[in-house]
Amino acid sequence: MPEYQWIEWVVLIIAAIGIGFAKTGIQGSTIPVVVLMAITFGGQPSAGMMLLLLMMGDVFAVRHYGKEVSIKDIGHLMPATLLGVIAGVVYGHVINDQQFKWTIGVIVLVCIGLLFYRERSTRPITFTNKTFVASLVGVLSGFSSMVGNAAGPIFSVYILSKRIDKRKMIATTAWFFLVTNMIKLPFHIFIWESIDVSSLRLALVLLPVIFIGTRLGILVIHHIEEKTYRSLVFFTTVVSAIYLFLS
Repeated sequence: MPEYQWIEWVVLIIAAIGIGFAKTGIQGSTIPVVVLMAITFGGQPSAGMMLLLLMMGDVFAVRHYGKEVSIKDIGHLMPATLLGVIAGVVYGHVINDQQFKWTIGVIVLVCIGLLFYRERSTRPITFTNKTFVASLVGVLSGFSSMVGNAAGPIFSVYILSKRIDKRKMIATTAWFFLVTNMIKLPFHIFIWESIDVSSLRLALVLLPVIFIGTRLGILVIHHIEEKTYRSLVFFTTVVSAIYLFLS
């Protein structure tokens, strides 16, 4: 496993807690982590490092909420999601790291806009052409997940339109991203080469930290006012995304 500076270990621990927290608590809180990891470790390397951590968080979330999943909604999105992942693989393979970070910055800002819209909207989210929307959401989710691990808000806006209860929404989100991340894994290993044995060792070292994050998420979602926390997430993420363009 590579040697990390103490500040890098701090970032990794924050990332592990943030991922676990987001998977079982407040969705969207992984976005600042995505930006922080990209700033610290670079665009493509951080995407690979985060993938294994995200998959572990997905497993914890699936175990806690997984029985209430809407399999039909996931099945509708998967073909288009695969296309989006492949597009992200090709795109990420031909750009340099600076462009990769800029792309993450753009994706993150778009996701923040979607989260803001979701928070401010007083009307239920509905779509008329559901087949087209499902295809669009699948492609965008696959692409932004592959390039920036930041597809959560895109999927969240879509799943909210289904008008299902909170636990089922969390379960469906967890299963969707577990499957999507499993699809991404071989591309990271064999094409981008952003994951190797040392990445797995690091993920295993951080596994207990991710678990702590999931417990915090479950606790917080029942005992905290989300509005204030989300406002903080919005502010820190926008500032961090802008920094990606300047770094």
